Amino acid sequence: MSESEENIHFSLQEECKEEKNESIVTYEDLVKEVDLMEMTSSVAMDDYIALEIEYQTNYIKKELERIAAYYDISKRKKRKDQLVEEIVIFEKDPENIETVYRRKRLWSCIEEIKSDKYLSKFLILD
Repeated sequence: MSESEENIHFSLQEECKEEKNESIVTYEDLVKEVDLMEMTSSVAMDDYIALEIEYQTNYIKKELERIAAYYDISKRKKRKDQLVEEIVIFEKDPENIETVYRRKRLWSCIEEIKSDKYLSKFLILD
């Protein structure tokens, strides 16, 4: 091999940020983004707590067990507060949004049928 074949040649060229249309992040921008993140997480936590209170106050354990069964959540040897917690965690997961909306829609249909004078005779759930 010749001496020129053994050498490696390379060059680095730094791109200007202006050429890439990148803006410079300022301290104020960072503060605004952090504040927004804090507000969002605070709202999410408030929503989580509100949903927990909703289930604790307005549902009996038997109803929570039906919801858990619909979501394939194990209900074996669980107290009411444990069921509530698992249901809320399931419902707050964005991946489960379709299942949650479907369950709520179907539950409202059941309530509507129960309140109908004629159709209520044909619906036996308990």
